[in-house]
Amino acid sequence: MLQHKTKYRFEQLANGSAVVHKLYIYDEVRAQGEFDWNTWDYKESETSAKYFRDQLDAIPGGETIELHVNSVGGEVGEGVAIYNLLRQKAEAGSKLVGYVDGMAYSVAMNIIMACDEIHMGLGTSMFLHNPWTRTQGNADQLRSVADQLDALTDASVQLYMNRSKNLSEEELRQMMKKETMLAPDTCLEYGFCDFVGEKKPDDPEPGEPKPGNQEPDDPDDPEPDDPEDKVQQLKKLLFQEQQINQMLRGINKPSMKDTFSRALQQLTTKND
Repeated sequence: MLQHKTKYRFEQLANGSAVVHKLYIYDEVRAQGEFDWNTWDYKESETSAKYFRDQLDAIPGGETIELHVNSVGGEVGEGVAIYNLLRQKAEAGSKLVGYVDGMAYSVAMNIIMACDEIHMGLGTSMFLHNPWTRTQGNADQLRSVADQLDALTDASVQLYMNRSKNLSEEELRQMMKKETMLAPDTCLEYGFCDFVGEKKPDDPEPGEPKPGNQEPDDPDDPEPDDPEDKVQQLKKLLFQEQQINQMLRGINKPSMKDTFSRALQQLTTKND
């Protein structure tokens, strides 16, 4: 069975001015890989915090990192550690650009929140919920686990609120409690992403004004891109063209030619 794991590579841009390092999370986030029955040991996980630490340490500070995510989530501790490793890299001068290629669910959503700029492709989604676990033990042990889950929930709320907008903490907690799937446009509204679909070359960076004249428009002037205004302009041009054609057809009539000839003769006589 083919396993989609994290892959790492760097790309030199055509102009030679920058290096882009790409990391992929295309599997569950976990500390250990699958158990190898041949060696009786666990394989290395390429979605573990240790693996990310090793890959990030190999990237020089100040260079751009692209993080591509398509994951249903996984172990909270590993995901939070990856989030903080990425933020430490950003503080060292690297720009982090995140791409949701499919799913960014549970702790995978936590991880991509570390990016300075987040893109969501069409048809992608994010999913947030309160942390949960399987456990066993006596009453005291189960109560202790519940307290730990509450602490993890508070930590996740703090992480999301650090990036969110148009969203109160109480609203966020209710969304996590209800287990909420978020479409790209909703993520954009709440600040969980910055771009939906493909970013065009002339798109402004997040927070920057759109290019062009920023002076307020005259309310009496029609919008230049107003479809209704374009229709009216087209009708006017067609009407003018019709008038010109009628005039040309009239000039070619013998009676009109005689009229113009006499008028020119009179004008010439007066000027003499």
